[in-house]
Amino acid sequence: MNLRILHIFLLAIVVIGSHQNVLSQVLKNETIITIDAEGRKITERKVLVQVNDKQTNWVSNIQIKHNPRQDFSLNYARIIDLKGNTLRKIKKSNLSTRNDLSYQTFYQDDLITEFDMYWNQYPYQVEYSYTITEEEYFSVAWWVPVLYTSVSTIESSLTINVPSDYKIHIYQSGDLAYKESKAEGRKIYSWESSTVDKSVTEIYSPPIRELVPLVSVTPSNFKYWVNGSLDSWSSFGSWISDLNEGTDQLPLSEKIIIEKMINGIDDKREIIKTIYYYLQDYTKYINVSIDVGGLKSYPASYVSQHKYGDCKALTTYMKSMLKSVGIDSYYTVIRAGENGAKINSNFPSQQFNHVILAIPLENDTVWLENTSNVLPFNYLGTFTQGRYALIVNNEDSKLVETPKLQPSDVLVQRDYVFTVDEENVCQGDIALTLRGSSFEDFRYSISNESESEQELEMINHVDVEGVDLIDWNALDYHRDSSNIKIHISASCPNLIREIGAWEVINPLKISIPDFEEPNNRQLDVRINYPINRLDNIVYKIQNLENKEVKMPEGINIKTIYGQYSTEYIIENNSIVVHEKFILLDNEISDDKYPDFYSFIQSITTHKKQSAILIK
Repeated sequence: MNLRILHIFLLAIVVIGSHQNVLSQVLKNETIITIDAEGRKITERKVLVQVNDKQTNWVSNIQIKHNPRQDFSLNYARIIDLKGNTLRKIKKSNLSTRNDLSYQTFYQDDLITEFDMYWNQYPYQVEYSYTITEEEYFSVAWWVPVLYTSVSTIESSLTINVPSDYKIHIYQSGDLAYKESKAEGRKIYSWESSTVDKSVTEIYSPPIRELVPLVSVTPSNFKYWVNGSLDSWSSFGSWISDLNEGTDQLPLSEKIIIEKMINGIDDKREIIKTIYYYLQDYTKYINVSIDVGGLKSYPASYVSQHKYGDCKALTTYMKSMLKSVGIDSYYTVIRAGENGAKINSNFPSQQFNHVILAIPLENDTVWLENTSNVLPFNYLGTFTQGRYALIVNNEDSKLVETPKLQPSDVLVQRDYVFTVDEENVCQGDIALTLRGSSFEDFRYSISNESESEQELEMINHVDVEGVDLIDWNALDYHRDSSNIKIHISASCPNLIREIGAWEVINPLKISIPDFEEPNNRQLDVRINYPINRLDNIVYKIQNLENKEVKMPEGINIKTIYGQYSTEYIIENNSIVVHEKFILLDNEISDDKYPDFYSFIQSITTHKKQSAILIK
C-alpha cells in the first residue's frame, strides 16, 4: 500500500471541540480472542460509538452477525452521554434475531442479532459488548480495524491469547502496531490501529477489503465437522473433500432419469451439456453463505428431492449426476464478483465465497456455473473469470487460475442506420450485439424482468437522446450462445440540432469512463476485464449530395492501456462513422496514472470536437 493510500485511511481525527460539526465516529473497537485449554475459541468484542448528528444516526442500529453453530450472548448495551452517565440500557426483549437475507435469496444460514439504540439529543454514545463461543472453527481471526466503511474508526485493537503450543499462521497487511508476549504457558499477540478514516470511492479501484489494514490468523490444525489442516492449499482442499464426503450420492430414480436422458449420446461434451441443461431447467438457486461457516454442502439427494440449493448443493448435485455416468469432475471454490478481492495465494485459508465445477476433458476444461438458469454452457463470465480458484481433489487439491476474458469475449457492437428526411424526421434501425456483462445482464433480464424493464434496458443500450422505441426483438436467441443479437426500430427526434444555418450531429456515442484528474485520484486503478466497444453509424440524409458537410478528422490512438479510433467518411450519399474503444484489463499504480489519464483525456477531447455540420 503506497503513501497516498495510507494518507487516505490513516488521516487522524481528534474527537474534541465542536462535536456537532463532526460526523459520527467509532471511538473504540476492541476485539479479544482467547483459545482456552479445551480448544474453544472465545471472542469478546467491545464497541463505543459516538453519534453526533441525525445524518449518521443509523450507526445506532446495531447489527451483530453470527451463525447457528456459535454460542452468542450480548454482555451489555447502553446509551451514555459524554460524561459517562447512562441514559438507557437495552433489554433482552428489545433484541431480535433474523436470518441474514441478501439479494436474490430466500434463505441464508447466517444470523443477525439486531437492536436499536437511538437517542434524540446529540451528541450521545452507544456502548455495547458481546461474546461468541465456538467449539469448532477454521479461523482464529479475520480482522480489520474498521466497523463501518463510511464512518471513521478512532481506536481499534485485536488481542489473541493462545496456549504456547498452539500453532497458528499469521498474515498482516497495512500499518498496524504489533506486539507479541508470553505469560504463564500462553502466547499473546496484539495489534493496534490509530484512526482509519471513512473509505474513498473511485471508479475502477481495488475493493475496500484490499485497502484497509488486515490481520488474518488461522490454526495450523483444526476441527470443523471433521479434522483439517491449513498448512497448505492441498491440506485445505483435502479437508473440504472430507467435509463433503458422501454428499454425492444420487437416488436410483434420478440415475434412471439421467441414463434415459443421455441415451444415444456418445460425445462426452454433449453428455455434460445435456445434464447441465437438465440442472438449469429443473432446479432453483438459493443462497447460503459460504464465508462464515456454511461450507458443508447439502447432499445431492436433497437437491434431487427439493429441486433447489445454494452454490455448494447445486455443484454437488451436478457433480453427482456426472459421476453417475462415469464422468469425473471437481468441486471448485472461488471468490466471485466483478471486483472481488484477490486471493492471497501464499496464505492457505478460507478466502472464497462461491463454488463452481471443473470438468477436465482431453484438450480442455469445462467450467460450469451451476447457480444460473440463463447463462450458457461452459461460460465463466465477469463474475468468476481470471482469478485463483481451488480445485478440490483430496490431497491433490491445488490453486488454478480460471480463464480470462479476452477483448473479443466482451465486444459490444452497435450498428446504427439512421434515415433522415427533409423535415429532419429520423427513423433508426439498430442492431446490437451484446457480450460480457451486457450479455449477462440482458440474459437475466429476458428471463426475470418485465417487458417495461427490458425496454428501459434497451434505451440505455441504444444511448440516443430522446429515443422512442417502436419495436425490438432478439435474433437467433439460443441457450448455447455467449452473445445476444437484438434488432431495434426507433424514432430519434433529437438526433439533429439546428444551430443557426447549420444542422449539427454529435455522432460519437461510446461512453468513456469518467476517471478523476491525476491531482484528485487517490487510489490505484484496477480493470478486471477488458472493455471493448464498437459503433458503426450510417446517416442516410436526403439530398446529402447537394449539401455542404463538415466532418472532423479521424483519430487512431494505441497505447499499452488500450486503443481508440474514429473514422468519418461519405459513401453512397451517406455519412458513415466508425468509433472503436478498447480498454485492456490492467492494474495501474499512482505513478503511472498520469500517463493513463492522458490516454483517456485525449479521447475525451476528441469526442468534444466531433460534431458533424451540415448546411
